[in-house]
Amino acid sequence: MTTSGEEAHRHARWFRSHLTRWGRDNRRDFPWRGDDNPYRVLVSEILLQRSRSSTVARLHPIFFSCFPTLERLAGADSIDVRIALQPLGLVRRADSLVQLARKVITQGGAIPTGIDDLMELPGVGPYVANATSSALTGRKARLIDGVSARVYRRFYFGRDAPGEVPRRELEDMVERVAPKRGSHMLNWTVLDLSAAVCMPRRPRCDVCPLARRCSWRTANTGLRRPELTIESES
Repeated sequence: MTTSGEEAHRHARWFRSHLTRWGRDNRRDFPWRGDDNPYRVLVSEILLQRSRSSTVARLHPIFFSCFPTLERLAGADSIDVRIALQPLGLVRRADSLVQLARKVITQGGAIPTGIDDLMELPGVGPYVANATSSALTGRKARLIDGVSARVYRRFYFGRDAPGEVPRRELEDMVERVAPKRGSHMLNWTVLDLSAAVCMPRRPRCDVCPLARRCSWRTANTGLRRPELTIESES
């Protein structure tokens, strides 16, 4: 999908509005969504990396009953944290979580909300920093990981396999689609769509809210994509 200028922004608005509408009825409910506790939000985002949301959801109450506060995690033995993370197979993250907690405590005990400050913490990369910052502040953030990338790659570029679209081009599209406030909520909806509809092997295009203008569906079904007019944006 090659677009420029105002046309590109109209496509972004169409994508955002149709996805948001779908999300009102289909967004999943997880314990970290809507949580305003910076400690739990940050740790949850770290645990979610390369892990199934459903698995993290089962572990979530267990982990935070063992380590309910940043102080408790900072004072924990790494072995105990490894035991708590064993169901996820993420025992290697135990050391970085303890180190993170201890570093924050030495810096005053407040989880930072800025992306650059978050990335100074052990175990925090660009996605976790952006997701945490957006969830805690509501500010616009460029949120894309391996799962959400599939939705953008298919819709905008008609490509399926990772690596077929340059990372920079994907990031530019995500930047354009992201709302000024609430990027994290749109990202949750993209993740939910990828889990329930835009699946890797058998996407359910027949129930996808984005199907009408999806480049991948057009390329794989031969159906003509309708022209985007002012009226069709709603």
